[in-house]
Amino acid sequence: MTTRSFLFIAIFASAPLAPLASADTGETAEAAAARGRAALKAGHIHDACDAFATSEQLAASADTEVRLAACYEQDGKPASAARTYRTAADKDTSAGRRKTSLAKAEKLEARAPRLHFTIRPSAPGLVLRVDGAEVSSGEDALVDTGPHEVVATAPGYEGHASAPVDREGTTIQVIVQLNPTTEARPTAAATPTTAAPAPTASLAPSPARAAASEPTSRPMREADEPATDHRKRNGIIVGAAGLGVLAGAVIVYEAGSSKFDDAAKLCPAQQCASAADLAKGHSLYSDGHTLRDVSLGMGIGGVVLLAAGGYLVMTGHHEEAHVAVQVDHSGGGVTYTARF
Repeated sequence: MTTRSFLFIAIFASAPLAPLASADTGETAEAAAARGRAALKAGHIHDACDAFATSEQLAASADTEVRLAACYEQDGKPASAARTYRTAADKDTSAGRRKTSLAKAEKLEARAPRLHFTIRPSAPGLVLRVDGAEVSSGEDALVDTGPHEVVATAPGYEGHASAPVDREGTTIQVIVQLNPTTEARPTAAATPTTAAPAPTASLAPSPARAAASEPTSRPMREADEPATDHRKRNGIIVGAAGLGVLAGAVIVYEAGSSKFDDAAKLCPAQQCASAADLAKGHSLYSDGHTLRDVSLGMGIGGVVLLAAGGYLVMTGHHEEAHVAVQVDHSGGGVTYTARF
């Protein structure tokens, strides 16, 4: 993704040299530019930028775009100014001014805030938009200061996030959680029922029924005897598993903290020496968050396992009990089922 991919101002032109009139107000491109210069002279920067943008829509030219880019720069919009400078440079016939526009664009891009995206879970066909403009999820997006709305969509999924930006030169971590849309949620399928075949009348009993009706004097096998109580043994096993999970949670948490420490050493005070260091720092930061999320889920699972183990040890019952543990990157859970 290049910074020019953010430009979404529509440019309309029907004659290269003749300024057009606005269909809504009847204002010409020259009149809009004059209105912008007057507003700029009066110190109304925001109004001036709107007027220059109108002039650019009516009659696109490198002169108007350079004037609009300079206005955005004064209005505290480095990302918008950089994009407009690059657009002006693409069509500028003056080699000197084109070089100046590109140099200004590079300096403004270094000042502009950035959004770094983490999409959970990853899904094929992902489309990411910031304030309605499509951006790449694999690269940082240059933005101006102020609130921004981030929307991620994929077949069957959608996620939203807000990204407030209050100062220049910062990188904001934006985590978007994808959730299944209504259309993607499965519906319960009707289970077909099959009518049981009607029993056939028979005067003679079947061999199986005859055998079942005959008395038997065979001794009870060991398998027929009531099961012994294994709850204490199961409680010890479950409690030991809980201790193991808790120990693993501590190890994973320390690994996540180590990732954050590595990121801080690589980019002290959030200042990275190069773009490669910045990318590596982002990766370490994301890995640290993932490891801490996993450790939290493991910790919860370990505590519940210990509680379930203690309960099994302290109570006695002849029925079977089952404990199931599920841990993933977003958390953990324990399911305990028994018959009482």
